[in-house]
This record gives sequence, C-alpha cells and structure tokens, in this order.
Amino acid sequence: MESLDQSNLEEFLASPLSVLVLSKTDCQSCSEWFSELENYDVPEKIRLGKLLLDAPGIARFKIAQPWISQVDILPFNVVFVDGERKTQWGGGGIKRLQNRLGRFL
Repeated sequence: MESLDQSNLEEFLASPLSVLVLSKTDCQSCSEWFSELENYDVPEKIRLGKLLLDAPGIARFKIAQPWISQVDILPFNVVFVDGERKTQWGGGGIKRLQNRLGRFL
C-alpha cells in the first residue's frame, strides 16, 4: 500500500485503476483495515494507497474534491479509473473490495 501526500496524490489518482483509502492517524478501524490489506494479494493492475485526512498539506486536495466533506465513516474507500471517481464505500472488508473491483477488472 502506498502512502500518499500532496507530492504523489495526483499521479496516483490518474492511474488506470487505483483504490484510495481515506483515514486519520487515530482511527482504530482504519488500522484494522490496513492490517487486512497487508495480507491481500493486490492484482497487478491495481494501485492501492492511503491518505491521512489529518496530515498537513492536503488542503488543496480537499478543496478540489468537495465530496470529501460528506465522508462520515472511516476508513473510506474510493475506486478511481483514469482519474475519475467510480465507486466508493465506508468501512473495510476484503470481499467488499473484491466485489467493487470486479466491475473494473
């Protein structure tokens, strides 16, 4: 899983198929989800990255993506295809991730 910040976020999202996981540093559910993802064999075509919403320097991203203000469940997962947001959901679960990715593989 890639750690994302302002320096690599745009390039990550512009990938053919990427999964962005939004989190915060003190989110226990997020830590559990990241542990699950460490054991997940990510298909080669997919980039998986996490962005900490409370990290410094991501204000421009939050402004450019107004939907983030509606996120009320963490972790929050978003599938991007060529820079376009395609699907999103709150919470973890490998089966849920696989089902959502199945639409794009």
